[in-house]
Amino acid sequence: MSSIVATAQTTAWPTHPIKVVVPAPAGGPYDRIMRPLAQKMATSLGQPLVIDNRPSAGNIVGTQFGASATPDGYTLTMTGMLNTIAHGMYDKIPFDIAKDFEPVGAIGEGAQWLIVRSDSGIASLSDLLAKAKRAPGTVDYASSGAGSTGHLLMELLQRAAKVQLTHVPYKGGAPALQDVLAGVVAVMIIPPNAAQASVRSGKLRVIAVSSAQRSPAWRDVPTFTELGYPDLTVSSWVGLSAPKGTPTAAIDKLNAALNEALNDKALLQQLNAEGLTPLRTTPKQYGDLVVKDLNRWSALVRSLGLRAN
Repeated sequence: MSSIVATAQTTAWPTHPIKVVVPAPAGGPYDRIMRPLAQKMATSLGQPLVIDNRPSAGNIVGTQFGASATPDGYTLTMTGMLNTIAHGMYDKIPFDIAKDFEPVGAIGEGAQWLIVRSDSGIASLSDLLAKAKRAPGTVDYASSGAGSTGHLLMELLQRAAKVQLTHVPYKGGAPALQDVLAGVVAVMIIPPNAAQASVRSGKLRVIAVSSAQRSPAWRDVPTFTELGYPDLTVSSWVGLSAPKGTPTAAIDKLNAALNEALNDKALLQQLNAEGLTPLRTTPKQYGDLVVKDLNRWSALVRSLGLRAN
């Protein structure tokens, strides 16, 4: 065992700053979640957590960097459901999200909203499906891109309801939402934090939510399960992972610091503003979540013939 890795097994660890690779742009949702969380974890660990933004399509570049780092506990990577989707989208990924990392713990999960313009004439999911059945393929739906969570959930909905919609992919959620607001595209599945201002202003209507239960803040919005589509009960999640071989002692300390931070009221308010509900897990529970969704989304992506190469 190298002296660097052995250091992570001592009670003195950590003795210097810890790098957190965020495989997304500064100022984006991942970044806005990780920065306040890093500050809280630093208090428990006694060392600062330094954010290293490494954005790329599918979060691949940053995640590969994190997977290949020295397994001494001093490099963490923000991982998420997008990684499990990417494994089905790309023919060649230079890491395995389940095998090349040690799970540290989940940070949180966020539901998705099915939205329409308030003046669209669509007041419910049954209205949307009825319209789609009357004229197959004439109802458009927007997404932030092929293989995005919104795209895959809409594909699941079409399969479950036996309807045909037309996919209109965009380069990001913002332009997609803009065209829904403009009436160019009829419908979209999107994270609540991206659309709630337009919902509150009355421009958009939420007709279903992907969480297992109704949101306390939006009690009038039914879940897909209530509406008869339990396969669409899905939450996008994010967490922290370390390179394979990181000592258990370091993983345990990191997991304890993460879960302690997730009990902080001020941090919880910040996460809630991002549409995220905290998940307090053991490393094994987070690892099981990664494997479960890796199998689920890879199978769906391949069955749809989606490729991002």
